[in-house]
Amino acid sequence: MTVSGSTYPNVVGTPGNYIKPGGYNLTGGPEDYSSAQAAPEDPAARNGAVLDMMRYWSPINICISGTDGLHQYAEQIIPREPREDDDAYERRIFHATLPPFLQRLASQAAGTILRKGIHMEGGDEEYWKEWAKDVTGDGTPLNEFCRKTLVDALLFGHSSILVDYSAESPPSTLAEELRRGRKPYLVSVPCQEIRGWRTEGNRTAGQLTMVRYSERVSVPEGDFGEEIYEQIRVLRPGSYQVYRYRDEKPGPGAGQNKKAGWYLQSGGTTSLDEIPLVTVYSNRIGTLTSKPPMVEVAELNLAYAQRFCDYHHAIHVGAQPILCLKGFDPDNDSDLGLSVNTAVLLPPDGDAMYVEPTSDAYESQLKCLQTLEEQIRSLGVSVLAKQNITNVAAESKRLDRIDTDSIMAIISEDLSRAVSDLLRIAGKYAGKEPPEVTIPKDYTNRLLDGNQITAMLQLQMQNQISQETLLRILQEGEVIPPYVEIDDEIALTKDAVQEDFDLQLEQAEAMGSLESDEGGVSSGDAADGSQTGSQTLPTPLRPGKHAD
Repeated sequence: MTVSGSTYPNVVGTPGNYIKPGGYNLTGGPEDYSSAQAAPEDPAARNGAVLDMMRYWSPINICISGTDGLHQYAEQIIPREPREDDDAYERRIFHATLPPFLQRLASQAAGTILRKGIHMEGGDEEYWKEWAKDVTGDGTPLNEFCRKTLVDALLFGHSSILVDYSAESPPSTLAEELRRGRKPYLVSVPCQEIRGWRTEGNRTAGQLTMVRYSERVSVPEGDFGEEIYEQIRVLRPGSYQVYRYRDEKPGPGAGQNKKAGWYLQSGGTTSLDEIPLVTVYSNRIGTLTSKPPMVEVAELNLAYAQRFCDYHHAIHVGAQPILCLKGFDPDNDSDLGLSVNTAVLLPPDGDAMYVEPTSDAYESQLKCLQTLEEQIRSLGVSVLAKQNITNVAAESKRLDRIDTDSIMAIISEDLSRAVSDLLRIAGKYAGKEPPEVTIPKDYTNRLLDGNQITAMLQLQMQNQISQETLLRILQEGEVIPPYVEIDDEIALTKDAVQEDFDLQLEQAEAMGSLESDEGGVSSGDAADGSQTGSQTLPTPLRPGKHAD
C-alpha cells in the first residue's frame, strides 16, 4: 500500500492553494495567466489589477464549486495527515461535503434588496414596460437579470453588463421594427472574464477608453456537431474587435504554416461614442476594481467544510465500538458471533468490554462547528438565523441589522445607478427616452400587528395624523397591498363620503317636506318653538299633543 506524506502547505493561504478562476482550455490552446506587462501584444493577457483580485476570487470559487470541487481539489482544501495512506485518505474525502452557506447568503441579500422589484417611471413607459419583460432575448425579465448580476457582484465584488444591439440594418417603418423584434439586449460579463482595460488619463477611477474580456462561442459543425472557441472581445468607443485563438495548422505550401495564437476574427463600428459596459459594484475600489465583501465568509465556509469532514469521519470510524475479549482462546473451534441471542463463554479470569471514545471528543468538534456557523451568520450580508416575531426579538434584530442595512443601502444605490445607465444606453440604441429608476430600500418585512393597527386608527380618528399618512403606514406595514394607489384611494373615499352626505341631506329634506304636507305641530306654544309640554315628535300616525 502506498504511503503518502503530509500535503499541508508550507505557506497557508497563498493563491496556489485554491482553484485558479477564469480560463477554460476548450480549444487545446494554453490557458495561462500571463501579465499584460510581460505580454503587451497578447489580447488575453491579464493586467495587474486583475491578477491582484484573483487571490480574493479563489476561495469564493471553491465555495461555488460545491462538493464536486471539494473532491476534485481535496489535496489543497483538506490536506493529508502525516503518513495517511491513500485508501484512508480517499475514504475520508468520500464523506466530505461543502455546505452552500456563501451562495445562500448572497442570494438572500440580493432577494432582500430587490424584494419589491425595480420601479421605472417616466420616459416612453409603454416601450420600457414591454422591454423589461425580456432583456436578454431568451425571456429573462429585468428583475431576474438584475438579481443574478447582483448575486455575482456580492460574491466577487463587481459584475458587468454589456448593452448590445443587433447589427442588422435599421427598419424603415415602425411596423417593420415590430415585426422584426429588433431591440437592445443585455449580456452578462462576469468580472473573472475581464482581462484588462484602460481609462482616460490612466486614472484609477476614470472613464473607460478600452476594455478586453473573454467569451466562449459555439459554432455549428456538420449536421450535429459543434466547435467551441475561446475569443477575446475588445471594446472601444465607437468600435469593437474580436480575437480568436487558433491552433497551429500547416498551410498549403512550404513555409506557410500558421502558428498557434490569437488572430483578429472580426471587427466593426458602433453607433455610440462610449463603451456600452455598465458595472455593478458591491465594494468598489476603482474602475472595474473591487474586493469581495464576503471573502472572509468564504474562508469560514472552507474552514467549516474542513471541520465538518473531520467530524463526519470521526463519527464514521468511532461510532462503532470495538469488542475486546480478555482470556478468550482464539484457537478454539467455536465461531464468535455477536447478536442478542449469542453469548460469549470466557474462563473465570476472562473479561469482555467495548472500547469506544468518550462523548466529549464529539462534543468539542460539534461546538467548533457551531462556533463557525455563528461567525458565518454574523459576517454575512444577510442573516441565516431563524425568524422570531416576538417584540423583544424583533427589536434586537432591528438593532443588529442597522449596519447590514447600511451596506445594502449602498449596494442598492449602486444597482439603481447601473440600471439607469443601462436604460440610458439602451435608449440611445432604440431612440427612446429612458425612464427614472428607483429601488425601494425597504429591506425588512415590517408587518404591523393588531395593536399597532388599532393605535394608528385611533390617531387618525382623533385627527392626530391624516388619512394619507395612515394609509401609507398601513402600506409600508404590508397591510395594504403595494399595488394600491394611495392618492386614488383618498379620492375614492372622499367621493364616497360626499355621496353619503348628499343622500342623508336628501332624506332629511324629504322628511321635512312630508311633515309639512301631513300635519304636525301647527298651533299652540309648540308651533311657536316652545320647549315646554310634550317632547313627542309629530308623525303621520301620531300627530302629537297639539294636533287639531
